[in-house]
Amino acid sequence: MTADTHFPFFRWVFRKLTGRWARRTYAAILLLLLILTTTVRLRSYFMARRIQAILRGLAQVRVDQTTEEQLTKTLPYLTRNEEEWKNDGITERWYYVRVSNESNQLWAESFFWRFPWAGQLADWLGYRYMSFDASALVQNGRAARVSYCLTKVPVQPRIPGCTVLVDSVHGFWSRGQGPGWWSVDDESPQYHVGQREVPTVVWRGRGSRPEGESGPGIGNESGVFVTFTNDAPPEVRKRTIQLNLSCFWSLRRCGDAREIAPGMWQDMQATREAALQRLQAGKCPDSLIEGRMRYLPDVTVLLLEVTGSREMEVNEEGEQTEDRVTDFKLKEVIRGRNVWSWKNVHFRKMIPSPLDRAQTIANWTEPPTKIGTKVLFFGSLYFDSCQFIPASPSALDIVRTTPVPPRRPEDDVERYKGLQ
Repeated sequence: MTADTHFPFFRWVFRKLTGRWARRTYAAILLLLLILTTTVRLRSYFMARRIQAILRGLAQVRVDQTTEEQLTKTLPYLTRNEEEWKNDGITERWYYVRVSNESNQLWAESFFWRFPWAGQLADWLGYRYMSFDASALVQNGRAARVSYCLTKVPVQPRIPGCTVLVDSVHGFWSRGQGPGWWSVDDESPQYHVGQREVPTVVWRGRGSRPEGESGPGIGNESGVFVTFTNDAPPEVRKRTIQLNLSCFWSLRRCGDAREIAPGMWQDMQATREAALQRLQAGKCPDSLIEGRMRYLPDVTVLLLEVTGSREMEVNEEGEQTEDRVTDFKLKEVIRGRNVWSWKNVHFRKMIPSPLDRAQTIANWTEPPTKIGTKVLFFGSLYFDSCQFIPASPSALDIVRTTPVPPRRPEDDVERYKGLQ
């Protein structure tokens, strides 16, 4: 007795699944998938090439130098905003361009937010969400600011999700509380690369969310935020447009900013390491002073003189310990105004690490305490190091002769909140 006699149904199913028409159906499906994935990848490839062309055009724009006519010739694909603004006698116009594989960004973000599994399936077929926005601000006929944002992951609407965000600046100031000025900012004020957490959509099963809810959640991945000044060297500006976009059409899916912007990511690590080495060496070079004076319009600079220094007993969280305090006398207000008392001044023993602000390191940049020594004090903003610097002749020359930078509305650092 054969298998056909005992299992006729399974034999019939096997023949149907392996027959001529079944094989033709399989071949047609595979061919359709091949055509679909090739079409999707080719579309992404040509869109990436257009983005690269826009980036090359942005690299040719010189803030405060490039005229509006030159801007439109260099970047002919820019669209001018129909509205025009006038602020304090300055005429402002915006130009922008958007490249995306979704004509309706809000729909795409909402869809993939609600159905993350659909995004995973589309990624397997070669579809990678891509959104690139570039803009240029023109003031009185000249380019005043350029910026771009590359987004690779659709996120919940109204949550900023730039994997790479690059912005030109003249300086750093704030209408509200002054900006924090970290050690890495001192190290490279003309070209600063910071790390930002980019929200991403993740699918979580039931029980992994509060009250056992299932559905999408928000994860985080590493992005980069770059600011470069209008007087940054050409080689620096060149690095701000170097992106690796091959992951949008290749077999391997896109990683985070370390893969898409490897050069900028390496620059960030190198700057942090350099800042750490400088702090460990206890150095506050003149280049640090020059950067603060040129790019921080809100900074206060005072010339002080040490009048006394002594050890005194202080209570630190319930424990008695010895700490050094110093008395100063105000000699001159060089910039800003004096609102501090200069008796019994304590110095920070620990400061945030440039490698990770959640960690601390010893503060090796303590100011002089010898009576009669003159020092420069930098205030009004938060400086995590080199707040007191010996008033050498070269340092005094820098703080006296460097002009105060203007407060430009487009440089307001309030829009950078949440970045590191």
